[in-house]
Formats: sequence, C-alpha cells, structure tokens
Amino acid sequence: MGIPWMNPDGLFQKFGVDEAAISQAGEVPTAGLHRLTEVRIDLTKLATATQFILADTVFAAKNARIEEVEVEVETGATSGGAATLDVGLVRNDRTTELDFDGFVAAAALTTIDTAGKRLNLIRGSTGAGALIGTSLANPGYLVAKAGTAVFTAGVLKVRVKYYFI
Repeated sequence: MGIPWMNPDGLFQKFGVDEAAISQAGEVPTAGLHRLTEVRIDLTKLATATQFILADTVFAAKNARIEEVEVEVETGATSGGAATLDVGLVRNDRTTELDFDGFVAAAALTTIDTAGKRLNLIRGSTGAGALIGTSLANPGYLVAKAGTAVFTAGVLKVRVKYYFI
C-alpha cells in the first residue's frame, strides 16, 4: 500500500487497497437531458475543521446547471452537539474552494435525524446552497463537512440533479 499523491498531470493516484476501494458515488442513468449524481455519505467520517472529498471518481462538471439537491436519510443522524451539514465542491486540485456549502448549507441536525426523511433543496429554500439554480464555472469534487459539532451516527444519500447549458 502506497501513499496517495497528485502526479504532474494533475491526476490523483492511489495504490493498493485504496485504489481498489468501491466508490460510494456515481452518475445514475436518466432519460432526456437531465442528469443525476448520487453520493452516499457516512456522517461519522466528517470533521468540523476540514472538507472530506466524498468520491475520487465523481465530480460536478463545468457548465452543469444545478436544478435541485435532494438529501435522503438512510440512518438518522446523531451528535453530541448541534451538528450541521455542509455539502459543496472543491476544485480538481483538491484544495481550492469552489463553494464548500454550495449544495447544502448548514442543514440542521433535526432535518436529518430520522430514517426516511427527505430534503428537497431548490434555490431559496432553507439549507439550499448558493450553487443551486446556477451554472458551474469550474468542475469540482463533491465535499462535505460537519459544522459546530461532529456526527456520532448517520448515513445519507445526496442526489444532485442538473443539466448542461
């Protein structure tokens, strides 16, 4: 097992078991012009200080017009404090912010604490990030972060619905 690194071509390289790990994200086939990217988030992996890249193989493309972000709770979230959730994008260099809460902005623990709950975030709704209703000027990897406190349990599916202009 080697240490992951960014090669001179700007490609992130993994080795051993890290390279073979099954992704928890992907693009879901849809009919027509609309597209759907889905990612599964284990909330216990999120920290309050740093962004967590959700999948190394899935990213939001340049010129994608974000219509809606849907958050579905598989396992209810818990926290020792008043944890919040941010979901957004980091540029392909894996460090530069595109918008760290551009999809989900400070979603309260009470909105994701019960299995089966679903948040449908459109432009202007509570918890909707600033990228919803806009077209992306740059591509980026999906990232998530806990705010205020860490999560002690919880699994979510986040679906980003978009089309190209």
